[in-house]
Formats: sequence, structure tokens, C-alpha cells
Amino acid sequence: MSSFFIDIAMGFLTILFNRQIVLYLGTNALSIYSVVINISTFVQCCAYAIGQASQPIISMNYGGKKGKRINEILKCALSSVAIVSIAWTILVEAFPNLFIYIYMAPTNEILQMAPAIMRIYALSFMLLPLNIFSTYYFQSIMKPQISFVISITRGIIISGILIMVLPIINVNAIWLAMPITEFIIMIYVVMMIKRYTKTHQS
Repeated sequence: MSSFFIDIAMGFLTILFNRQIVLYLGTNALSIYSVVINISTFVQCCAYAIGQASQPIISMNYGGKKGKRINEILKCALSSVAIVSIAWTILVEAFPNLFIYIYMAPTNEILQMAPAIMRIYALSFMLLPLNIFSTYYFQSIMKPQISFVISITRGIIISGILIMVLPIINVNAIWLAMPITEFIIMIYVVMMIKRYTKTHQS
């Protein structure tokens, strides 16, 4: 259910973002967002891959009460998550307009607007893979309720509120919605991983 909800929420957020961007910033900003959300999809797919690869191994060892092996796989998965996070963030921060050229034939106005927008939004890529991976991890250790809380708060509640409220404060603040959301969720994720990792130290 949690993994299913991640994808459903992505569609919901895309619609909400589209409406708010058109309302406050116009079509040029919307075209830049279309590039950003496509990059975000790639980042999410990397997180899915790590989660799906580790989930059956963690589940098997959890059933076998082999806590040491779970911790070893968790460390490996988190290392992979870190590599993906850093790589994608650096790429977008360093070459924002390269991605614009990949997806469209941009105008000068779009090329001027894109770097600031993409660099702000790309901050979320540092935390997004961890938050998505965590939903697979908690399902693997029979904590589906935590996984669902992460999915629903990240996918609709916190992100939805920020997308609606931030443009009222400052129109360009809408691009901070996902970085702030991922940061808040990351705090909860880290707390829960630490808490439940202690339960299978043996």
C-alpha cells in the first residue's frame, strides 16, 4: 500500500504543482517544472531499485531473526542511497541548463529562469532517495504503519500544504516545497531507522 501510494501521490503533487505554478508564475515556469519533475522521476526510480533489491533480502533475514545481516544490508543500501543522492544533486546543481536542452528547445527567458528554479528544487534530491527507500525497509521489517505514515505525509499532507501556502508568502518559495518536505520526513525516517535498528542488533 505504501509503495502504491508513493506513485499515486506523485500524480497528485504534479497536478497541484501545475495549478499553482500557472496561477502564480506562468507558463515558462511550468515548462521548467516539467523538466524538473522528469529528473525527479529518474531519482525516484533509483530509490525504487535500491528498495526493491534490498527488500526481499531484509525480509528473509528478518524472518530468520538474523539481525546482524539486516544491519549489514541496511548499511549497503544506505551507502547506495547516498551515492545516488549526491550524484543527482551535483549534476543538477552544476548543469541545470544542460537538462533544459535535453528536454526542450528553450528560449532565452527560460534559460535565465531555469538555473535558480532547478537548483532550489534539486536540494530535495539529497533526501528523496532515503525517504523512498525507507518505505521499503519498514515494510521489510513488518512495520507497514510507519511506511504508510511516511508515504502519506510526504506525498500529500506536508507537501500539499506547503505547495498551497508558500506561494502566498513568496511566489518563488513554491520551489522550496519539496526540499522542506523531504527534510521534515528525513528527520522522522532517521529517528525510526535508529529506533528499530536497535531491536535487531544480534
